[in-house]
Formats: sequence, structure tokens, C-alpha cells
Amino acid sequence: MGRKVSSTFKIVMKFKINQIQNWLLLLFLFVLPWQTRLIYQTAYLGKDFWEYGSLSLYGSEILLGIIVLLFLIRKIRGEFTELFIKHFDKKRLAIVLGVVLSILVIYVSSSTNRAITWQYLNWLIYGICLGFVILESELSFKKITLAVWAGGLLQAFLGIWQFFNQFIPANKWLGMAVQDPHQLGVAVVEFGDERWLRAYGAFGWPNSYGIYLSVIFLLGVILVLNEASKKTKICLLIGQIIILAGLFFSLARGAWLAAIVGMIFILVKKYPSKILWQQIGVYTLTFLVLLLVFKPLVFSRLDLNNRLEKMSLSQRADQWTEFQKVFANNYLVGSGPGNYTEVLHGIYPKYFVGDLKPVHNIYLLFIAEWGMVGVFILSFLLFNRKKLLDWSFAPLIVLLVAGLFDHWSLSTFTGLVFFCLIASLSIKPVAIDTKVSRE
Repeated sequence: MGRKVSSTFKIVMKFKINQIQNWLLLLFLFVLPWQTRLIYQTAYLGKDFWEYGSLSLYGSEILLGIIVLLFLIRKIRGEFTELFIKHFDKKRLAIVLGVVLSILVIYVSSSTNRAITWQYLNWLIYGICLGFVILESELSFKKITLAVWAGGLLQAFLGIWQFFNQFIPANKWLGMAVQDPHQLGVAVVEFGDERWLRAYGAFGWPNSYGIYLSVIFLLGVILVLNEASKKTKICLLIGQIIILAGLFFSLARGAWLAAIVGMIFILVKKYPSKILWQQIGVYTLTFLVLLLVFKPLVFSRLDLNNRLEKMSLSQRADQWTEFQKVFANNYLVGSGPGNYTEVLHGIYPKYFVGDLKPVHNIYLLFIAEWGMVGVFILSFLLFNRKKLLDWSFAPLIVLLVAGLFDHWSLSTFTGLVFFCLIASLSIKPVAIDTKVSRE
């Protein structure tokens, strides 16, 4: 009798831990974009706040930590799925752990700022753990994607409101700083004598917001393609129109281009699909209406002779020179993860703190911070796991293309974890964008 009670108790506890982990995972995916954080070590250069030199603890980071802890408890109990057993056996896990420990030793010991490097590596470990949690989760691709998409829909509403309000009030609990288009340093589009505020969402810059929404938009396209219910499909399409509007008001050219490339990949894979062509028709009409109403802003944004656009292109050109000097500083192991601006400050000590930014290209940024050793490790891991990734998964394509123009997905906690999330969705074997997801 006692053994039966004990066995029943273990089953109930197992079910509760699974259920709690699943609910917390869905919550985390929904709130991931919010930048609520505690800056526990503030960095300054002179009297100016130094974002990339400060140490922070994000609210979503705490939530992810709880999820990972529950995941580890389950693994310690020996709860392994077929996927885990097949692709991550003891031998491979030993290799992975050895690589991780080697990375910690090499990069923390050689870093110019060990505290920043450790914070970054902590974020990376969190991102990798999130990938394992998603791959091991009993939740379907559809449920996971819906949680991510719903979080993006809320961000789209917020961005649309910000654009029409033309002012963003500060809110420390939501991690939002005040943004006034009349102040210098705020992302705007100039048209004549007017300065139009671009949508930020809950992000620190419109380009990051645009990249995030472009990925969310492609996830929504996939959800509509795989949805059988007409009512749900209509609701998703309405949400997609709102997300597209939010993406439009970010006025992020790189995000727009990445979204177009992602759509082309889906179009190639789903060419005969009637619902896909219907979606393209709806999205094209929505974009044309927005373009007709806000034509001056779009044309100003695309005009490379515009004062702000000239300044932007000049800064990108300067960043290429900066990258070469940072990389040359330590080409073997790099400046250390998260330490690009630290080394940049050493090379250009007279730079204004606002100009100390990572190079706007995730590939160059990775090379500069991780060096040739990091490139070798990444190449080795990709070569060994290349068959697991679906490289034509449109949302992943969006991030890879957008990474040519921005550093968000590699330089911030939210961006790095989001990248790991999308990469794990491209691996998850429950029908990504070619079959209907199974519940």
C-alpha cells in the first residue's frame, strides 16, 4: 500500500512540475520583449551613463531562471525524451560541457572586463537552456509560437500608440525611457521642419523593435498557413495586420528588408498555397494604404541624401574602421563577449559615451568579441549539428538577414535569448512551416 501511495505521489509531482514549467514558459515567451530590469552596477564615463558597461538583472531573466531550475529538476530525476536521448547522449553531453567549460576559462580569463563577460556568458547559457527547454517541452509548436506571437501583438499595439501619440512617457516598471522627438538623440524621421518619432515598443531603439516584429510577423504567416479553423484564421489575420502596422511605424529599413526576404523563402516553399497568396494580398493592401497615408515619411527614410540618413551612413562607415581596430587588438580570442565598447573606449578615449556602440553587424561583432577561437568553436558546433537546423525556416532567415544591419540579436539579453528561441523553433521536430502542427 505504501509503495502505491509513493508511486502515485511521484506521478502527481511529476505532472505538477511539468505543468508549472509549461505555464511559466508560455508566460516568459509572452513577456520577453519587456525591458524591466534592475541595474545593480551602474557604469559611467565622466558624468554620462554607459549602457554597455553596466550590469543588469532583467525581470524576464529571473523567470527564465525558475524555468531552467524546474527543467534541471526533471532531468536529474531522469525524465528524458526520445529527442534528448537520440541527439544528446552522455558522450555528446560530455563534449558540450567540455566546450562550455573551455569557453568559460578562455574568455573570462582573457577578457578586458570580466564582470561584463560573465554577464554575457550567463545570458548565453540562459539562451541555450531555453532552447533545450523548448525542444524537450510537451507543448506543441503551435502553442509555443502563439505565446510568442501574442507578445508581439501587444508590442505592435504599443508601437502604434507611440507613433500617433508622438511621445513616449517613462515607466521604470516596464523598462521604458522617455522619448521626445524634440530632443536630440531620439530616433526620428525628418520631413521638412518636422521631426516624427519612430515607434519603439518596449525596446531601447526602433531598429530592435522592427527586427523583433519582423520575426513575429513571419511566425504569424506560418500560424495562418497551419490553422484549420476559419474563425481562428481570421483572428490571426487581423492580428497580423496590426503587427504589420507596428513594423511599418518602426520605420526600420533593415527590418523591412529582412521581412521581405523571409516572405520570399516562405513563398518558394509554399508556392501553390492558396491561403498564402490570400495573405500576401491582405498584407500588400495594408502596406499600400499605410504608404499612401505616410508617403512623405517613408520616402524621407529611404532618401539617402536626407541629413539624418547621411549621418547614419557615415556612422556605419566609421564603424567598419572601428571594428578593424577592435579586432586587431586581440584577433585570437577577441575583446571578450560583451566587451566591444570596453575596448572601443580604450582605442578612442575621447569618444562621447553615446558613440560607444557595438558594430551594427552581428557577424562582425561576433568575430571582434570572440576572435578566431570563437569562430572555430562556432563552425565546429554548426558542422556537427547542421542536420538539426532548418536553415530555410523563415523567422530564422529574418534574424540572419537583419543581423547584417544591426547588433540587437547578439548584444542584448532580450536579443540573444530571442535568437536562441527562434533557432530552437527551427529545430523542433513538430512540423515547422511545412506541415500542420500536432497537438
